[in-house]
Amino acid sequence: METRKYNTNQPIGQLVQFSQDGEYFFKKGIKYYRRRDLYKAKKYFERAVQFDPKEPVFLCQLAVVLSELGEFEKSNDILIEIVEKLEPEMYECYSFLANNYAYLGFFQEAKKYAKKYLEFAPDGEFYEDTEDLLDLLSIETNELDGFHDEEEELINRQEAARELLENGKLEEASMMLQKIVKEYPEFWSAHNNLSLAQFYLGNVSKAIKIAQDVLKKSEGNLHALCNLAVYYHYLGREKEVAHIVRQLRVVHPIDMDHRSKLGVTFALLGQYEIAFKWLRWLQKFGYEGDGAFYYWLAVSAYHTNKKQLADEMWQKVIKLNPEKKGAEPWLKVQAPQPKGKAINHSLIQQFKETDSGEKKLLILLLLKRSGNVRSLEEINSYLLTNNESDVVKEFTHLMLNKLTNKQQLKTSSRLVDGLEVIDALSDQCTWPQSLEQKFYMLWFRILLNALHSPISFKNSHAWAAAIEYCCLRAEDQQVTQKQIAEKYLISTSTLRKYMNYVTDLV
Repeated sequence: METRKYNTNQPIGQLVQFSQDGEYFFKKGIKYYRRRDLYKAKKYFERAVQFDPKEPVFLCQLAVVLSELGEFEKSNDILIEIVEKLEPEMYECYSFLANNYAYLGFFQEAKKYAKKYLEFAPDGEFYEDTEDLLDLLSIETNELDGFHDEEEELINRQEAARELLENGKLEEASMMLQKIVKEYPEFWSAHNNLSLAQFYLGNVSKAIKIAQDVLKKSEGNLHALCNLAVYYHYLGREKEVAHIVRQLRVVHPIDMDHRSKLGVTFALLGQYEIAFKWLRWLQKFGYEGDGAFYYWLAVSAYHTNKKQLADEMWQKVIKLNPEKKGAEPWLKVQAPQPKGKAINHSLIQQFKETDSGEKKLLILLLLKRSGNVRSLEEINSYLLTNNESDVVKEFTHLMLNKLTNKQQLKTSSRLVDGLEVIDALSDQCTWPQSLEQKFYMLWFRILLNALHSPISFKNSHAWAAAIEYCCLRAEDQQVTQKQIAEKYLISTSTLRKYMNYVTDLV
């Protein structure tokens, strides 16, 4: 057996050293980055930078990881140091800066760096992505394009309408917003606020229609999608809610207010984990939200077992709204309810007690607009055991059909034509809700009196114009025949013809 010989001058247990330089730690960082273990990647890139703090490649990769971890400001500091002091021709840093500033909500800075990258790196690896980002930034920031001369006035009007909405002055807000959308039909934020105003007034069907119209013309409009999800949730239409939620879960807006809207919407829908993610991120970055923002951050924090944070956020709510002291939301969390829901029971009772045919039809219309299928079904059940006119029964079925898209019974074409007059009045109405309902009452009286006459209801705009004019004159409103005729796109002679019909049938 061979005897091993050792050099007794060599210390026993001495380790053979191997090179641990910046390159070594950088390669380790790349390995973990490719595995998507970002925290370990960050650790190794930081070690690499300690060995060589002036190596732009090490610094740039660290900045990329910091960005993916949401540490945008630290990432930006490094990227700016690279392009300003170390390697001005490392153009990809401009693309990374553009993305970081976009996520932070600093759109002008994001645009500046995106344009720099496109200018200096026309063949660069990130050219298409940066071009897409620039297009997205243009969409996010240029909603008012084409309104430049009136931009400041328009923003002030929109803000005034929003304040009315927040203060519960719903009819005033609705009237102001209707005027804005008529003058600026592509100013989508006004459409979205009008939709909310109609929702809180109890006109849920109208609110849904406005939101759907926005989505047809401005595909993917985040506020319209969020509003629609809340409306469907209120109506219990959970399949539609789930469909929208799937879309919202993959959305990553760059605008701070859009992120707030997304977070609040998820909280309203009871999806607290993802709600907390968005709202907490904003709060960490110093986003100055309103009372609703902190309210829903408190709720989502509580429901994700972060009760200390929930208490802290609730203190902010109290600071903004002192009257909420002692009314912690997690004691009884509820989404804001439209006024219409509260009055549905009262409307059903009024329906049962009134002998007026036109009032019954108006109540059915209001229940349909509130979107509450159960209330209409309750009336439908009531009609099975109580004597009522065929017209009221048919109109009840018609309202149910409109809400459920189920064909239950064949409805008189005369009633369908009559409903189109209501739609025309509704589309053109810029008056308070109380006056609008008087238009409907007058029309229902005409409808009942003329239902079996040979007079046609086909010209819905002419009938609507005549109803509005006659009602306004009866209310001593100063309006001319020419104004009403132009509003409904008919001639004054046609208006007078239908005014005569109204007078004969009242």
